[in-house]
Amino acid sequence: MIGCLESCNPFAPDQSVQLGASKLDAPQTITSGSSLNVVVTVQLGGCLSFDRIVTERTTTNATLTVLGTDAAKGRKNVSCATYIFYEPHTVRLDPPFSNPFTITANNGRLPPLTATVQVQ
Repeated sequence: MIGCLESCNPFAPDQSVQLGASKLDAPQTITSGSSLNVVVTVQLGGCLSFDRIVTERTTTNATLTVLGTDAAKGRKNVSCATYIFYEPHTVRLDPPFSNPFTITANNGRLPPLTATVQVQ
């Protein structure tokens, strides 16, 4: 008999959430034709854990959405740790880029974070 963890239970609650980005770091300028590394700092802790960053982009901009899980979502009587910590994650964006290039990090219920990079 093969066992299955709760994560494969089709009746378990969906615990996916959009996480908040507390900081967005990008260089002010890059050379045309070079890649761009952006650092998104994510607030975690309690029952929140990081899963991935989804990137939607064009030649003029990129939108980053941080996804994770909330172990307390859809459950009763869940005890979560009280500490909060910040975890940086690097996203590499490859050319082409138009000038200027705008990066937006979605921030849940708060206004998004933005950075503008000059391409020279």
